[in-house]
Amino acid sequence: MREQTLHVLIAGTLAGYLHQDGHGVVSFAYDDAYQGPPLSLSMPVTNRIYRDAVVLPYLLGLLPDSERQRRAIARQYDVSAGNPVALLARIGLDCPGAVQVCPPELTDGALARAADYRELDEHEVAVRLKSIRDEEDSSWMGLEERWSLGGNQGKFALARKDGRWYECHGSAPTTHIFKNGIAGLRLEALNEFMCLRCAELCGIAAARVEHLSFEDEPALVVERFDRLRAANGVVARLHQEDLCQALSCPPERKYTADGGPAARDILELLATTRHASSNLLLFTQQLFFNCLIGAPDAHAKNYSLLLGADNNAILAPMYDVASGLAYERFRRRGRLAMSIGGENRVGRVGSGAVERYAGAHDLTLSKRLDACGITAKACVDLMADLAQRIPPALELAFSQRQGAPGSDELRERLLPAIAENCRITLALL
Repeated sequence: MREQTLHVLIAGTLAGYLHQDGHGVVSFAYDDAYQGPPLSLSMPVTNRIYRDAVVLPYLLGLLPDSERQRRAIARQYDVSAGNPVALLARIGLDCPGAVQVCPPELTDGALARAADYRELDEHEVAVRLKSIRDEEDSSWMGLEERWSLGGNQGKFALARKDGRWYECHGSAPTTHIFKNGIAGLRLEALNEFMCLRCAELCGIAAARVEHLSFEDEPALVVERFDRLRAANGVVARLHQEDLCQALSCPPERKYTADGGPAARDILELLATTRHASSNLLLFTQQLFFNCLIGAPDAHAKNYSLLLGADNNAILAPMYDVASGLAYERFRRRGRLAMSIGGENRVGRVGSGAVERYAGAHDLTLSKRLDACGITAKACVDLMADLAQRIPPALELAFSQRQGAPGSDELRERLLPAIAENCRITLALL
């Protein structure tokens, strides 16, 4: 294996060096002059060298979870699909958050914001949407693009400028993510749109989404919360990481059932942040919302933190939220990705589970949460409040899309099932 060192930039500043030796061993060290936010909460800014156990889970979180997609990218660039360093050397100029990973010879261009855009018309966007649906072995990226997205679902990223869509070349930052839903789950992209709109109407911070059609191809278009457009139109990257990365958990173990983070692990992590009280409340809102709508995929990779210096981390808006209750096979045996107080069965989370979540019978956790205002009573009240808010909020979300393709069908399948789950939960509290 070829030894190589890559530069790691955070928000346009050289942060450190990613090294892979001839045996494939990976390490990361910060540049001596760097004083910005950490690459990850798992790697505080110090003069130590971080090794595989911490670095590899973080790197893998920057790449697609899909092994098929990693192989497609590897074929495109003639590198090993099992080598995240080699993959990021080719596609790391626009990663999740403010991270850019590049060979040293490309660093000056990245720091100088060397960027290029190619406008796409509606037909070209439609072709890309069709490709990620029908061509499983094809790369999600165009030939000149250098962005990387995590996750398992087919997606691609573009920039929006003045209402038009652009491919991003060089180090140009993308601003929106396009998804057309999970194969085999009818109207899944519309499902995600409705659930995120419902969360927003319930007062929970959620990613801004649109459900658009390009020719005959529908798409969920998500505005990236890790991008910020200034008044002069310049797009800045905001640094973030998902909670698997923050807890040094590889993506293949993102589900609690597979050994991934449980709610308690996340609560303990958030309790150490500077804004612990607000982060714990926001996470509890998001977790309870996912429970009430029956979201089966709300694992630790689908919660993220926006990172600043000195442990200044805040929970990011909700994203990747869709209800399983629209689908018969989930309604029969629905399970949550992350349990609440040890209970992961949809429709079975009651006051006992909520109180255990808040630290009942666990004095250490209870003290930490109590200090931040997260008491058992507050959690039960929050669950009850959301259970009452969600059905009318979802009804409003559907009414705002009345007549749109698929909306009436999805409403009939989804709204009664979520309303019933909320009713059952209220009876158990």
